[in-house]
Amino acid sequence: MHPIESINRQSLDSNLSIAINEEHSPITWINTILKHVKNKSGNRIEQHLVGAKLQKRHENCSIPNHPAHSADVQTERLGDFSIHDVVYHVTAAPSQAVIQKCAANIRAGKRPILLVPQNKKAAASGFAELENLEHQISVIAIEDFIAVNIIEISSSEKTDFFQILKDIIEIYNKRLADVETDMSLRIEIH
Repeated sequence: MHPIESINRQSLDSNLSIAINEEHSPITWINTILKHVKNKSGNRIEQHLVGAKLQKRHENCSIPNHPAHSADVQTERLGDFSIHDVVYHVTAAPSQAVIQKCAANIRAGKRPILLVPQNKKAAASGFAELENLEHQISVIAIEDFIAVNIIEISSSEKTDFFQILKDIIEIYNKRLADVETDMSLRIEIH
């Protein structure tokens, strides 16, 4: 057995098991997931959750799937995800460097969306303000971004919120398995 195959099989047994109360709101579910994985993922979980949400929302669009550690510059990507003229940047730790990437997107005629955890939104907005880009970069909390889409997708598919969350987690786990070697980042909700 190949060593990576062995690691992947072992890691499947050690998923991130997260208790989710179905009676709570979608924003609470996403908060619970992100709090549970805080400081465990090096931004990989946040990026793949957003990718899964985008894939669920834009089923007829090809949503890129890259290992979270692959830098935009190395892969010549504009950001983590690009759909038409919108470029999504996902980070758990906003910095001036990500704002500079957003500025480059603006110069290229793109519309940057910076997705950060709720508790980092003020910092990200501050970095954008330092560059006088606060009116051109949409800074959105990851929790809000995913939760609002759960609600909207649920309405359009005429299904309950929790089923949409389960669909997103299923897509997340598949996307993770396709490009990452650390399967301990798989999410299991119960």
